[in-house]
Amino acid sequence: MRIIILLFTSIYISFNSNAQTDQVQIILQKLAKSKPELVGYIPETGRAYLITPREEAVPAAFIPQLQDAFYKDAGELCKIYGQRYLADWRALLSKAARESFWGASYLCNRANNYFGIRSMNKSWACESFFFCETVLRNDPEPSDFIIFEDFESSLWMFIHTIYSDHFLERLPDYGTRVAQAIRKEREMSVHYWEFADYDIPFVRQLPAAAYTYDELIYTWSEHEINNLCVNCDRQTDRNWIAKVERAEKRVRK
Repeated sequence: MRIIILLFTSIYISFNSNAQTDQVQIILQKLAKSKPELVGYIPETGRAYLITPREEAVPAAFIPQLQDAFYKDAGELCKIYGQRYLADWRALLSKAARESFWGASYLCNRANNYFGIRSMNKSWACESFFFCETVLRNDPEPSDFIIFEDFESSLWMFIHTIYSDHFLERLPDYGTRVAQAIRKEREMSVHYWEFADYDIPFVRQLPAAAYTYDELIYTWSEHEINNLCVNCDRQTDRNWIAKVERAEKRVRK
């Protein structure tokens, strides 16, 4: 099993040489110097995190810096995976930003879990992809959250989450553009574009248009299974899309 996990790690690195650059950690370290009471450190990982990850709990000038840093860290991977899995990258990045408060939460810095992915009802994460370790957190009640290797593995498993059957049935075509690839990945434990490396015929890129962010938001937002997010609805999810778009514009200037 360890050999397989190491293989996954090499796949991630080779897939995107511009891996997460930890710009968020740089911003948190700067904040810790001026406002040490706002920042904590995690013994298991040595990483900094916001003790209270909410806008009203930190200086206003800090927020756009944090947003831009997270875009730099995670935006490119969301664009690559969005293209591979027919998902608007803004839906992916905004969900990560919301769940992890722009990469500054305890959970993402302790477990590389940027999407609040619980182990409950996700046996495939362990059985197919070997993400079996968990950490117990109150959110809002005690739950086991999956520990990932990095942002990329967290993103990959989030895509498998949103393309689970109960969410696929809310897409306009019931997810037929991606369902076969998701099923095969859970069988083979690797990305679908790597099947050819194992002499399994399959496409290197899914030949269809991507689902829009509105179509994707509709699948998970206000779904009875996804009901633990406080004050989450489709409009607030769209508001986070707008925040991501503003960060992209600032970074590109």
